[in-house]
Amino acid sequence: MNKFEAKREQSREHIMGVALTLFAETGYEKTTIRMIAQQAQISLGLLYNYYPGKDELLKEIYLKGRQEMNAALLPDGDTNPKNDIQHYILTTFRILKRNRPFWKLLYGIRMQSPVIQQLETEMHTDTKRVQDRIQDYLVNAGLPFPGLETKLLFATIDGIANHFLLHENYPVDDIVNLLLLKYQART
Repeated sequence: MNKFEAKREQSREHIMGVALTLFAETGYEKTTIRMIAQQAQISLGLLYNYYPGKDELLKEIYLKGRQEMNAALLPDGDTNPKNDIQHYILTTFRILKRNRPFWKLLYGIRMQSPVIQQLETEMHTDTKRVQDRIQDYLVNAGLPFPGLETKLLFATIDGIANHFLLHENYPVDDIVNLLLLKYQART
């Protein structure tokens, strides 16, 4: 990568970071492309040189965040499949805490049908992939009713994440440890 390409990529990352923060704090609908340019301290014309609009920014932010999501789906690498579900839970919440603005944005747009339509295919595919992996972990751990247990665990993690994102002082680590204890006792 030459200097020009590196600088361009750095600028794109900066714009995405500013947009992510604004989307998470202000809301996707209320954030304007002008606000993003002002916060990024660049001209509106230059921003359009990088991104045609905020819809494309949202999609790129989602696709970048998806890479992190995929990390939680990787097995922990040891030979005991019973540990994979605990690894998944811990990794999911480590990622959630590390990139709170991304998750706040994602949870915020989930119920906004015009916004979500832009990402509907990707989000449906990602949700299915996550649920399939959870079910594999539960089957490998020998838990009964893995299909139903998958839905229960997915909904539980979703609820914990939602409360963590809505409430600054939510005891997420304590809740995650309690969830881990429940699965350790069952495997």
